[in-house]
Amino acid sequence: MAMDLYELLSRLEARYEVGSWWPSSSAFEVMVGAILTQQTNWRNVERALQLIREGPGLDVHAIASTPLEELEGMVRPAGFYRQKAARLKWIAGYLVEMHQGDPEGILGKDVEDARKELLSLPGVGKETADSILLFAGGRPKFVAAAYTSRILSRTGVLDSTDYDEIQEFVESWLPRNTAVLSGLYARMVVLAKEHCLSTPRCGGCPLSDGCAFNRR
Repeated sequence: MAMDLYELLSRLEARYEVGSWWPSSSAFEVMVGAILTQQTNWRNVERALQLIREGPGLDVHAIASTPLEELEGMVRPAGFYRQKAARLKWIAGYLVEMHQGDPEGILGKDVEDARKELLSLPGVGKETADSILLFAGGRPKFVAAAYTSRILSRTGVLDSTDYDEIQEFVESWLPRNTAVLSGLYARMVVLAKEHCLSTPRCGGCPLSDGCAFNRR
């Protein structure tokens, strides 16, 4: 019998305790982390964040006024440092100019209006925007990252690689609740790192006996 999303979530909740998944001291720190984590791992992001803390600090006005070359040096551990530094400086400048340096100027809007504004910023695609909404704004938007597609497809819950389709599917099945959606996302990240890699490690996976891929 095929697994559904409720069963998948229940099994992941029974296996993984994720706690506070995106540790941060401010909404802006989440925004910075969401840009830095593109195409790299979180360990590299942490190194870059620490360099920024030791430099201008994770403050909108400070980042906006930091010379680009200095910011590039701090961002370097996260890779694509010129591109990411330019994006951070542009976004900080935008927040200063349009919202007095307060991310809540965006995050406090209706969720779809906030998402549209985030998507208008350079370097902010759907995954980054939804990560910011979910973890900085506490808004109920599921982050349909690539590994969520992999898990849903392999288990037979949903065979799709389309970001919007996956997001709509999850949000239609589960309560539009920030804790539920962030918890599912976080647990799927852990599962993708431990078991559901590009080459899967099905032994010991909490979904294995209900997974269509493993049965094959």
